[in-house]
Amino acid sequence: MKSTLAFLLLLLVGTALLSAQQVPAQDGAAPVVLTTAMAPAGLRAALARTQTALVDPLREALRTLPVVKKRFQAGLPEGDQLLLSVRVMATDTSFRPASARVLGWRGTSIQALLLPSPADGAAPAEPLPVSFSEMAVVDWTLLRASGREEGNYVGRHLDTARQLERLPLR
Repeated sequence: MKSTLAFLLLLLVGTALLSAQQVPAQDGAAPVVLTTAMAPAGLRAALARTQTALVDPLREALRTLPVVKKRFQAGLPEGDQLLLSVRVMATDTSFRPASARVLGWRGTSIQALLLPSPADGAAPAEPLPVSFSEMAVVDWTLLRASGREEGNYVGRHLDTARQLERLPLR
């Protein structure tokens, strides 16, 4: 259970290029944002397992995504940020979570900055500009300037699961 939760936690962090079809090189090539439809065959089973394990929070995040998209397109208040969680190809058989701060959203195409992951030692020091399809989104979080947070359905689910896992058994 712990390894599954750790694996699912990795699912939360963010974004990269959908147009690139090759596995990114270790020298800092652009990462590839995954959708189930475009994932290599070796990754499809792992993507399906994580989606099955998180079916309810994923369903709620995707159900509410059009609402937050409209709010973003109408203009967020000063200081607010919209972050999207996506999966980025790590190798031809594994992926990692990534977070991206949304800069623009036209139709189903999203322009964002891929944020460096503190857990990833090879992550770039600066955010990378990326574009990807709306279909790649796993979760969303609207960060208010006040510090309040909206969304983050998958993240809150995983946090709760970790807290329950740490409870002592009687």
